[in-house]
Amino acid sequence: MLYKTINLSAIERNYRKSLEKSKKLVFPVIKSNAYGCGLKEVVKTLIGKFDIPLFCVSSLNEARTFLRLKTGCDVLVFETPRERLVDHPNIVYSLNSVKDTKAFSHLKNRRVHIQYDLGHHRSSICTKEKLDEAFLLCQQNDIQVDGLYGHLRIQSDQKAIDEIKALFPYYQIKYKHLCSSETYLLDVGNAIRVGSNLYGDGLDANFEQAIELYTYASRIIRAHKGDTFGYYPGFTATESCLLAELPIGYSVGFLRNYSGSMLYCNNHLYPVVGAISMNSLLVKIDRYLSKKAKFFLTSKDYPLTYFAQNNSLYNPEMLLLFHPEHITYLKD
Repeated sequence: MLYKTINLSAIERNYRKSLEKSKKLVFPVIKSNAYGCGLKEVVKTLIGKFDIPLFCVSSLNEARTFLRLKTGCDVLVFETPRERLVDHPNIVYSLNSVKDTKAFSHLKNRRVHIQYDLGHHRSSICTKEKLDEAFLLCQQNDIQVDGLYGHLRIQSDQKAIDEIKALFPYYQIKYKHLCSSETYLLDVGNAIRVGSNLYGDGLDANFEQAIELYTYASRIIRAHKGDTFGYYPGFTATESCLLAELPIGYSVGFLRNYSGSMLYCNNHLYPVVGAISMNSLLVKIDRYLSKKAKFFLTSKDYPLTYFAQNNSLYNPEMLLLFHPEHITYLKD
């Protein structure tokens, strides 16, 4: 069984740091179930401490989940929905094409943020002429434009930064946001979107890691030279050694190509050896360990950066790749 602990207090502190360091309005990004940390739990934690101007999600389905919490807060939907739009006073849609203005005509609540494309091709609005057209169509169709935003492909794209920075002053609207987790310190606009930083992805030392992933050994094996374990080629003991069998495998996201990864237990690093099966794997250890000993994929003392680098993963992937069977929320 794979266990996950989520520290809601760390998420709370990360949001506060985003406010203090950016000196802007901060929109929490809670897509993909709040990066695997629990949309419901994260939202309730944040609104209990802060006056959140806007939450951000990827899909309309995520927005529906958010609305069921009945927070009274607004939520921005990044994607252009394929299904019928939901007419709700707290839903704000991203306008990603001038043609999409027609889709809002039947709504009583018509509020949008216009997305200006900076190279992702997530929006067809990519020139000032197209942007002016979008604003004009919104005015003609009684659509309230609450915000204008863009998304950088890379944080060092100065051309894109200068482009949208030059556009912002032309439009008198409530929210102007470009910056996200990697670019929250840029002096552009009056708001930022904070995603993976909120949950502590390890890419910025100013933010705390909010998750731990761990399991316990199901048994300790005394292996003798020549003993074989697991599916071929598996593991063959070249000498007498100790092995810990852990009850996790690719069914919970610990893939076969993660063999060779280092897990952390009692201040020591131990390698995963042999073939990883659906529900188990082996770790080579150097001493007998208590049944209560935790084997961490990541923890506060073993940041997710280590596992990510060892397996050629992008840090934020670590927040979402694994499927724990037991989740505990805590506040410190």
